[in-house]
Amino acid sequence: MANCCACGSACGELFQLNIPTSYGGQLMSEPLENNLEEGSRKRNPKRIMALTAMGAIPLGIGICFIQVPISCACGNPALQTTGTYIRSQQAYHLENQSFSKSAEAMNIPPIPEKTNRYLFSTEVTSDRVYIYATPREVPTDLFGLGLTKAKIYALVGAVAYDEKRKATDSVLCIAEGSTFDKPPKPVFNGGKFTCPSGFYAR
Repeated sequence: MANCCACGSACGELFQLNIPTSYGGQLMSEPLENNLEEGSRKRNPKRIMALTAMGAIPLGIGICFIQVPISCACGNPALQTTGTYIRSQQAYHLENQSFSKSAEAMNIPPIPEKTNRYLFSTEVTSDRVYIYATPREVPTDLFGLGLTKAKIYALVGAVAYDEKRKATDSVLCIAEGSTFDKPPKPVFNGGKFTCPSGFYAR
């Protein structure tokens, strides 16, 4: 006790310094509480689920834009449909000196009004025949939302009878770019057809 008393205030300072370090006073408790709170946040399932959901959002958006091919990958079936119709009209006119409004009369399958790619229509007058293949808007994204669409090219075919030459002339025009508009008519001048602007003859 004498030694301690001789130390005077120094002994008191020593006890004050040793108490918090030896018995978990305030200086030790604050880092411990911080570590516990940090560990609790790391193990919080709600926080983990929120982070997982945030990561899934970009992935889901990317999946929506995945493109899938349209059902028929065997070329463009409209080329065969329009080509058959034009040739049949020419053959029919050669025998009957007129064009036909009936596919049955020409012994060909009926022209479909709609396929998975096109809307078909025909126009028949006394000296002209037209067949239109207008592209449909076909979604190619994975869920069919229309975020991406197939590139489909319009077609227009025509047959005309030239009185001067006493013969028919025909043409099949294909759009140079993808469009969803009904194609314009080819122009018939001097016994020959000319494709409309933005189309080329096949």
